[in-house]
Amino acid sequence: MREIPTVPTARRLARLIMLVGLAGGVAACDSQAMKDASDSTIGLGRLLVGAGQPDPNELQVDPNAPPPPVPVKCPQVVVREGTETYRTYERGFDGDPGHIIYQGGVTRTARECEFIAPNAIRIKFGVAGRVITGPKGGPGTVELPLRAAFVGRGGEPVWTQLYRVQATVMPGETVAQFQQVEDNLYYEVPEGQHINDFVVYVGFDDMASGRRRG
Repeated sequence: MREIPTVPTARRLARLIMLVGLAGGVAACDSQAMKDASDSTIGLGRLLVGAGQPDPNELQVDPNAPPPPVPVKCPQVVVREGTETYRTYERGFDGDPGHIIYQGGVTRTARECEFIAPNAIRIKFGVAGRVITGPKGGPGTVELPLRAAFVGRGGEPVWTQLYRVQATVMPGETVAQFQQVEDNLYYEVPEGQHINDFVVYVGFDDMASGRRRG
């Protein structure tokens, strides 16, 4: 024999039915809200004139238009790998760390660019570094063969310059600073190339000094 629900049980059922009804209403509202949100993505102008017609205020893209120009950037100054350090040794002891007289290194670089024309650029750049004395070093002046090269795609330099930079270690000191500034690098980029493909490499050129670089 089926029992008649007690009053508390009947109340719980009624409450459950009411919750199910509310959930259905919320789901319907959510579906409508999603539809409204989807409609809003077509653009306000198109919604007003009709989704099947173009928006007169919407920017039209010409498929035959040329691509926008690539933003021009000032070429970077990069210390070429393997040329960031220069060492001088006592004669006959090249490569022996116990006989280093001076050791030089690049510590920072900077550059400024002036775009003269769409295909012409003037670059001003600077290189700074320091020299420290080695086990066989002391007060004195050392000459550092610093080279800069303006290199394009393919790795071939289109401009290069050797600087013989001097640094003097004063009595009682073990460190000296040096810097080199170049403000006359002017280049016209050939047709078919882009200035963004170029870089200024700097580093020590041991071949120019006739001494071994460590």
